[in-house]
Amino acid sequence: MNQIRWAIVGTGNIARQFAEGMREAPDAVLSAVVSRSEASGRAFAAQFGCDQVYTDYTQLLESGQVDVVYLGLPNHRHFPYILEALEHRVAVLSEKPMVDNRRQLDQVLEKAREKQVFLMEGMWTRCFPAVQTAKSWLAQGKIGRPLSLRASFSFLLEEENAWRFESAAAGGALRDVGIYPLAMAYLVFPEGPQQVHATVRTNGQVDLSCHMLLEYSDGRAALLSGAFDQLSGTEAEIVGETGRIVIGPEFWRPTTVTRYGNDGAREEFTLPYPATGFQYEIAQVNQCLREGLLECPLFTHRETEQISDLIEDIRLRCGIRYPTDEA
Repeated sequence: MNQIRWAIVGTGNIARQFAEGMREAPDAVLSAVVSRSEASGRAFAAQFGCDQVYTDYTQLLESGQVDVVYLGLPNHRHFPYILEALEHRVAVLSEKPMVDNRRQLDQVLEKAREKQVFLMEGMWTRCFPAVQTAKSWLAQGKIGRPLSLRASFSFLLEEENAWRFESAAAGGALRDVGIYPLAMAYLVFPEGPQQVHATVRTNGQVDLSCHMLLEYSDGRAALLSGAFDQLSGTEAEIVGETGRIVIGPEFWRPTTVTRYGNDGAREEFTLPYPATGFQYEIAQVNQCLREGLLECPLFTHRETEQISDLIEDIRLRCGIRYPTDEA
């Protein structure tokens, strides 16, 4: 492969951010844009230097013009797009949450194995250099054994994103933004929790906020939250036996990680980045495709399964159900 050929499916805000990041990935090229509206697709493509626009997704997949598709669509539309791409042996990076429930997840993972095609849920946070530095410090024991984690992704959702408030669109704060602190918890405590406690506030369809306590052996814990109806701090703090690590200023797309030792020592890694930061995720996918991998080692299928199961358990216990749960 020379440049990895990408198609972006969708022309909304997240797709735009992804395309901006691609400009900073020299081994990636935007080969095609897919949109239900030809006018919207052409405007998006013109902005990002692409001359191929499709309103027919199947036609794109059959064209042989792309190596990988990025799905920047509302949550409930991911599943059929993933399956069709895998059926055509086209690699997939799907925006998170990848699918609605475990039943759908089993199907897309099985299809990826059957067709031997790369598939990744877009947990871009794992690809940022600051997060990889934090992971390395943990592995080196720089704060001793991790004891606790605090992380929250909470903001005030605007009405223009109303589909996120709807069960028919598989919405809700837990799956949309709570997934980020959960992914951080699995980075710090990869063994998974022994007990999960959660409380949610709903609009009668989906959760507007979810606060979680994950308990691990020997009294270790993660305090996590995700919300559409409140603001919170944006750093993640990992406390260990001999110090703590702070990731920020926004832990889900950080520039900086700082280690504070209990002895007063301080160590900092900072890497400001241009554009949106999606270039790090794009670079990781490109590397995986060049190496012939079927999943990304920075965020594996197993982690997607673990987090999906935990989220599904919480929402079902709290009475939040989607139409696709009954399919």
